[in-house]
Amino acid sequence: MAETDNQGVALGSGTQLLLELVNGEQCLAANNLPGALKHFTTALALDPRRPDAWLLTGRTFLKMENWANAIPALETALTLQPQMADAQHGLSLALFNVGRREEALALIDSVCQRGGNSAMWVMRAFLHSQADRDPVRTLQAYQDWGRRFADPLTRKAAPFPRLDRDPRRKLRIGYVTADFREHSIAFFMLPVLRHHDPEAVEVHVYSGGHRDAITDTLQACVPHWHDIHALNDDALHQLIRSHGIDVLVDLAGHTAGNRLLVFARRAAPVQITWLGFMLPLGMKAMDYRLTDIGMTPPGQEPHYSERLFRLACMASYAPPTYAPLCEEPPMLRNGHPTLISLNNSAKVTDAMLGVWARILQARADARLIIMVKERTADAAQAAMQSRVEAAGMPLDRVFVLHQQPLNQFMELGHIADLALDTAPISGGTTTLHALWMGLPIVAMDAERGVDASTARTLQGVGYADWVATDEDGYVARALAFLDDPGTLVRLRHETRQRLSACPLMDYASRTAELEKAFRLMWLNHLEGRDRFLDVFADPGPAFERLGAGTGGQERAHAAPSA
Repeated sequence: MAETDNQGVALGSGTQLLLELVNGEQCLAANNLPGALKHFTTALALDPRRPDAWLLTGRTFLKMENWANAIPALETALTLQPQMADAQHGLSLALFNVGRREEALALIDSVCQRGGNSAMWVMRAFLHSQADRDPVRTLQAYQDWGRRFADPLTRKAAPFPRLDRDPRRKLRIGYVTADFREHSIAFFMLPVLRHHDPEAVEVHVYSGGHRDAITDTLQACVPHWHDIHALNDDALHQLIRSHGIDVLVDLAGHTAGNRLLVFARRAAPVQITWLGFMLPLGMKAMDYRLTDIGMTPPGQEPHYSERLFRLACMASYAPPTYAPLCEEPPMLRNGHPTLISLNNSAKVTDAMLGVWARILQARADARLIIMVKERTADAAQAAMQSRVEAAGMPLDRVFVLHQQPLNQFMELGHIADLALDTAPISGGTTTLHALWMGLPIVAMDAERGVDASTARTLQGVGYADWVATDEDGYVARALAFLDDPGTLVRLRHETRQRLSACPLMDYASRTAELEKAFRLMWLNHLEGRDRFLDVFADPGPAFERLGAGTGGQERAHAAPSA
């Protein structure tokens, strides 16, 4: 008879259980989610009362964005081990994504009140910022994280060595990202990397994400590429300092794979956040946020922890190479119109579902596709089905579609006639992709940049009349499109043409403007004051004041105090 431990599990089985957990964690770290799930399921079959096994199972479902299965797994972990902070942290995210927002907020607040780590405080700030539109409270929530985890590192930052004070010298620029792959950041950054002037800037990339074919394309544009997967924050900080980077650019913000705590350690004299995260970071070591007047109109400066530096246009856009244009709207061959939402389920609020229900009620032949980020059909259905029913939508005309590979995503214009943006949080890259497919978009205006991203894009391209100011206007705009197939036919070609001609796709101008911004921020640093906060300024007088071309040396200086 096998010897047992005091919980009744055979020691041989206990060894196997530990092996399953270890192997599962290795799979999880390698993003082999089916493999991780298989190991954790086997571990639970050996001992279903292991809270850590339930926690790991829940984490796997979270990474799969399978919220419906993550919730019971994490709840079971908490039943077996109440107050398990990691389980509560994950459960708050899952609950939020299935629309149970009040429960999610209460849970993450409870975790952080007991202490919490950096990821938990970031989650708290994120969930509150999505649920509460007040920009002052959003800033406070992220500053709560910054005061605890980033600013103490800034206060300890070592001084920089002597720097060449020639204001016209070539600047060393560093981009830090985990998203140089099939990710929205790649569509914005590829034109920049291709058009940088090697006489003006020396470009370094610090890449911490997994590789794919797009990574190879991006790397081919960069003279100095550094894979940083194996480096912890201290090691990465030392590497960047050893390269003498003048301007370091964060492309992630508070998204997965970020290295904000490297920035907190002061890795470069000038530090900028750009593109990856539209909300304030809440940390004192991030000097600037690159933006434009559309995303952050004058008066919004107090809502950010970073100083706002405005470009004429804050981004470039490179469409996916595979994007077959459907010449006519599908409704002409189908006999009925099809609307589509392309944003993830966390952006689809119950109120938004109610607005879409009004459109379907008014147009009895219309179909709606809700495409969400869940990775399987079952997970997508589980996330949205009950919410669709609760919104009173006609179930025979609403279809939930799981996340699609990029090539299939770019074919959605062959099945949809009109895109519906979400509010209060709008689309970003999905909006540009939809326009490139020839889809008109109905959007809602808003004050915060993160909420008005689609509205600003449409206004910039010349489609301001697609932007509604309230729900009634949103419904009316959608119905007007559906009643006018002739306009939909015209827009199939016009939207792509307009996007091609807009500033977002004037790559040479956008990159030259970016390089000028870097130069102006560098001049601010040399002069020790924020003389320049937009790209329209003339740097000539500053060059004269600083004695351009002297090659003088700057005294060693301490990092700005927090």
